[in-house]
Order: sequence, then C-alpha cells, then structure tokens
Amino acid sequence: MMIVRSITRDSSSTFTQDNTVRSINDGIGKGEQKSILFLSSASWPEPTATAAGTRTSSLLHLLASSDLFTSVHFGCGANLPSSFDNDVSHNISHKRDDVHWHHIKLNRGDEMNALLNTIQDVHGPIKAVVFDRFYTEEAFSFMVKEACPNALRILDMQDVHSLRIGRQNLVLDFDRNIKLSTPACRKLSSHLIDNVMSFNPKSACQATDTFDKMKARSYDTFLRELASIHRSDLVLVCSPDELKYLQSWSVPAWKMEVASFFCDNINGKELPAFDDRSDFVTVGGFKHPPNLDSAKLLREEIWPRIRQQLGHAKLHIYGAYPTQDILSLHSDKLGFLVHGRIHDLDSELRKRRVLLAPLRFGAGIKGKIVDAWRCGCPVVSTPIGAEGMVDNNAMHTGHWGGSVTSTTDDFVEAAISLYTKNTAWNKAQATATLLVNKLFNKESNFKLVQAAVENAMMSLNERRAADVTGAMLWHQSNRSTEYFSKWIELKEKEF
Repeated sequence: MMIVRSITRDSSSTFTQDNTVRSINDGIGKGEQKSILFLSSASWPEPTATAAGTRTSSLLHLLASSDLFTSVHFGCGANLPSSFDNDVSHNISHKRDDVHWHHIKLNRGDEMNALLNTIQDVHGPIKAVVFDRFYTEEAFSFMVKEACPNALRILDMQDVHSLRIGRQNLVLDFDRNIKLSTPACRKLSSHLIDNVMSFNPKSACQATDTFDKMKARSYDTFLRELASIHRSDLVLVCSPDELKYLQSWSVPAWKMEVASFFCDNINGKELPAFDDRSDFVTVGGFKHPPNLDSAKLLREEIWPRIRQQLGHAKLHIYGAYPTQDILSLHSDKLGFLVHGRIHDLDSELRKRRVLLAPLRFGAGIKGKIVDAWRCGCPVVSTPIGAEGMVDNNAMHTGHWGGSVTSTTDDFVEAAISLYTKNTAWNKAQATATLLVNKLFNKESNFKLVQAAVENAMMSLNERRAADVTGAMLWHQSNRSTEYFSKWIELKEKEF
C-alpha cells in the first residue's frame, strides 16, 4: 500500500479502489482547482543536506504561495530520511503545510495510478508534473503521459549530470597520472582546471584507446539526459551557462528556462563585519563526489599550508552524510574540524570569515557559495565553483565575492589574503551581496519560472505539435526505459 504523508490540515485523502486513472478532463467541475506534482525517484528535498534540496524546497513553497496552482504535491520513491520525517511528523503548522508529501514505490504502476487518482479526486486536475532529474523522468514520465496526457511535463535538471560525470573522469585520470610520478594524491593545477572547464559531454564519443568505463558512462548519461530533455515539454536549468550547453546540443530555446536559487534580498549593513568573525569554513553534503574530493584536497594539500602561516586559525567542515573516510580526516592538532550535518547553517556562516571551496569538478550553481554570500562570508574557489555565478560585467572586470583561483599556490595565497586583509575582505563581501541580490533574487527568479510554466500550459498543444524530436522519442521503438520498468514490476509481482 502506498504511504501518503501530508502536512496539510486536510486529512481526508483516500485512495479509490479502482486504480485506473481518469483523464484530467474528468471532473473539471471542481472550478479553478488545479494541482502540480513533483516526482523524485531517489531524493527527498532536504534543505539541511543538499543545495538541490534547498532549491527544490524553495520552489515548492513559492508555488504553494502563488495562485498558479491550488495544491502542490511531492512524491518520492526513497525512504524518508529521519530528519525530514521529524519535520513532517512534528510540525503540523510548519511553513511546509501547503505541500502534500507522498511516499511511492518505483516500478509500481498501480500505486502511481492511485496517487494520481487521489490528487485529482481531492485537489483537482493535475495540470503539471515536475520530474526531479532525468532518471526520474525515465522512471515515471510514461505513466504520467498515459494517465494525464494533458498535464505539462517539466524536467528539472538540477545540474547537467553528464557534464559533472565527464569532468570527474578527467580529474580521476589526472590523479592516476600524478600517482605514477609522485606519491602525492590530489593536486589543483591550471592545466587540470582548463581541461575540466572545456569538457563537453558531446565530445566523449570521440575517445578511442582511452575510452574506459567512466567515459562510457559519461556519454551514456549524455544520451539519456538528452533524450529526457527532448521528451519533456519544459526544461528547468540552474544557470545561463547550462542553458548554453543545452543550446549547443540543439535543444530549442523555447523549451528551456533558467530556474536558479531563490534568495531574499540582503541588506549588507546588517551582516557581521570582518572583526566579528573568525576561522574558515567549508560546506557540502558528502553523498556528492565533488564535495568528497574537495574535503580531501583541503586536508592533504591546502589546509596544512594555510595553517602553517595562520597557526591559530581553524577550518570547520560541515556536511550531511559524512563517510568514515571523511570523519577520519578530523584533527584537533591541525585545526581541521569535521562536524557533519548542521541544522542552522546561516548562524555558522555568519560567524566565519572565509569559506573555502576548492572544487575540481562539478556542475550547476554551487549552493555552498550562494549560502556563504547570503551570510556575508566571502569565498575562495575555482572556476568550477564560480561557474554561472557572475554576470557579464563581473566576468569582464574580475569582480567576484571573493577569489577565483586554479592552482594550489594561488588558492592558499588568496585564502590568507582574504582572511587577513580587512579592505579586500570588505570589498569581497560587498560584491557578494550585490551578486546575490542580482542573480538569485527570489521574486525575479520565481517570476521567470512562473511565466514559463504558465505559458507552456497555455500553449501545450502547439508546443507538442512543433516538437518532432520529442514525438519521435515517444515512439514505441524508443521507449526501452518504460518497458524495462514494466518488466521489473511483473517480475517482482511473481515473488
């Protein structure tokens, strides 16, 4: 039986015995009621664990407070994490109380049908469904298409997965070559960063002798991701940089919209000043490979050199789901302090002077940097960290909310300079505040998303008629993920 957890005060939701889903045009007599359903195959939105969780939570609650939909729902195939479950169980009047949370199982068409029936019976027709990442679209879109043919299907990419995987492979290759020549493990070099930044998943198919499993995975992910994009009616990307990637893959501009972070405006005068802060900090959930790599790079190469010159400074490391490998990096002697998950990140960031983010690979907007800037904490990072986080003027003038570097020497020098020089730090904080207010303003960024969704719903038939590539990919000969899912469902029922 499907578990439905709702933190609204409406507890009347019940499933019909008939799991055949009615078209969204059935029962339209409910007036202006209209629902939107977010689906994820693997991840609940945990704001205290991931940047993606923060962004998704913001989007859910902005939609719930708007008049675009009368009810907002989130369904997930993963078990509820304990922290999220506590929020749901103990906060009936929590600000999430306009969002309905549903636990569903993967490869269970009857349970998905039951969920869709319930939403439409109780809350009105489903007008839009958002798939959280491409693999969720693979798992659920065929069910939604069959059950709710008139619902707008939206793919929220979070980041370009094939780009991140391909970049990770370049870093692994670099590290393997370093190990062959020296005992050192991780390095930060301009040559590596240049290669990472110039990588395009589309080019991975050109590899020959060195085409290993990781490269094959990157290209396979690229093809799957691209197919998912074309099957969808609207695609949300995190930054203009990623939108340009998709355009280079011949994805039409009318099919995409930038949906970045959604932040309140910052008053720089209310932020703690240079002298009110101390120590360094780094943040990132440890289920995410770029954060694991960054923490180890800090411990092995960067932090010892900073500590050598700033003997009393400490580095505080925060992130959900730390592995034993990460916990073992903790050293009181070196001031390298691994704390794990933190529930009040803002308070911590407002106490710290500089955030370190030596990212060697990754994709998308880096939530750790957005969070640091919101709290007036300048950042030292790499071009990977800064990607998508500057406007055109800042890009040409070199202004950023901290320093962007590509080598270990430059990173260490920039970190020490920001930490010790009040004037440079004040300038970086002021620039960070301007960038957050310009690039991540909640009202302006949500208006873009709201307009894109509303326009796509109004012109849905015309969009689909013009989308020959999408129609081709929905042809039965190209629907292997659907048939594989149905095969799994039948096999599991046998047992």
